[in-house]
Amino acid sequence: MNIANVQGKGVLVVGGSRGIGRAIAERFAELGAEVGLTARDASRASEVASSVAETHGQPVSGYALDVTDRDQIREVVQGFEPGSGVPDVLIYNAGISPVYASAEKVDEGDWDAIIATNLTGAFLAAQTFARRLIPENKPGSIVFIGSINSVVGDPRLVAYTASKAGLAGMAKTMALDWARHGIRVNTIAPGYVTTDLTSGLQQNEGLRRSITDRTPLNRMAKPAEIADLVVFLASDSSSFITGAVYPVDGGWTTG
Repeated sequence: MNIANVQGKGVLVVGGSRGIGRAIAERFAELGAEVGLTARDASRASEVASSVAETHGQPVSGYALDVTDRDQIREVVQGFEPGSGVPDVLIYNAGISPVYASAEKVDEGDWDAIIATNLTGAFLAAQTFARRLIPENKPGSIVFIGSINSVVGDPRLVAYTASKAGLAGMAKTMALDWARHGIRVNTIAPGYVTTDLTSGLQQNEGLRRSITDRTPLNRMAKPAEIADLVVFLASDSSSFITGAVYPVDGGWTTG
């Protein structure tokens, strides 16, 4: 028996063209879900969707989406139409962290951009998703991809930490608001993951060791290790789990 059965579910992965997001889209498609994924660039979204579909033999659709465009978020989440008609799962993986500076040096424009992408976009995507399901009396699952900064602070990452901690708090309230509708909302809090976005860090021996030395399991995560937990939280095997925050950080936040 597949303990995390997602076959036939309609799954939209916001930020699904690379890194953790692509691993999530690949894993759902591999397990028989119908996947939609987004990227900022239309050609990139189409290219990745075609590749994932061809690899796993499942229908995969790609959507261009700038998550700072509020109308566009609503259009894409509203427009994702799996075979079942109404989607079952929303994954919000879009996020940026362009600023590494002490709090007193952070520019207001950078603050606004990070909050818009990491938090406001997640709110609007989840709200639109819930508004589709509630009138249909259909249960569903929302999974936010947070960060270790959903749980602990980090120097020189004030806006990023605010957005990711806000994501976890928002998920808890949404879980309370939508429990009566059967919509579950959970947050995954990854540590450092071996993706193209961390390739520079991985290649810098000093930086890499500073991270692995602080991680009790003494390594970075693989994208598939994040994707497998997302699949579980999307499946009916986690039907009694909502409002939870799951660190997947090799023990980083235990110290």
